[in-house]
Amino acid sequence: MMYATPTKNSDTIRAFIAVPLSPETIERLRAPVEELRALCRKAGIEAAWSRPEGWHLTLKFLGQVAPDQMQPFLDRLPACAGQYDVLTVNFGGFGAFPTPRRPRVLWIGVEPDGGAASLVALARTVDEMTASLGYPSEERPFSPHLTVARIRTPPRSVHALTGWLEQRRADRLAAMLVERIALMRSDVRPGGSVYTPVAEFMLGKSDA
Repeated sequence: MMYATPTKNSDTIRAFIAVPLSPETIERLRAPVEELRALCRKAGIEAAWSRPEGWHLTLKFLGQVAPDQMQPFLDRLPACAGQYDVLTVNFGGFGAFPTPRRPRVLWIGVEPDGGAASLVALARTVDEMTASLGYPSEERPFSPHLTVARIRTPPRSVHALTGWLEQRRADRLAAMLVERIALMRSDVRPGGSVYTPVAEFMLGKSDA
């Protein structure tokens, strides 16, 4: 279990629990994401693109948390992680929320038979833990995905983007060994949000 330096101010932290992407996986995904980014530029679609160094699979969004309320997560997350063995996930295909024809969020998915079920189970365990601490359970089914961009304004035409997403929805992009989960903080900066691990917890190695 690795910890970052605790914050000394009284401001709340925008926090979430996630699976960080490995440097190798980030490098594998850079080129296809840049291809998507180039297409959006050409089509005049304005979007806020996530920083590759901060790419992650969100398991649970917590919202604003006071620094002195972080300890319960640090105490309980080792047991959550310790319930699961190290697993492999396969990133495959691009998509959009709510739909490719009405894109607002652009993402890369996890193949159904490529670790998605294990991530769903892990997210459920995390959700149950955070619910015990007073955080509402998720109402929507968990769908593991990597958010790569958020479209700022509804574009006038999305035909090129929709067609590209449909062509690339079955792409096999990268495989990654998931060995840890992390309690993360999000800080808004002029160039976009910056995500920093507060603490990391190894799968299958709970010391709780």
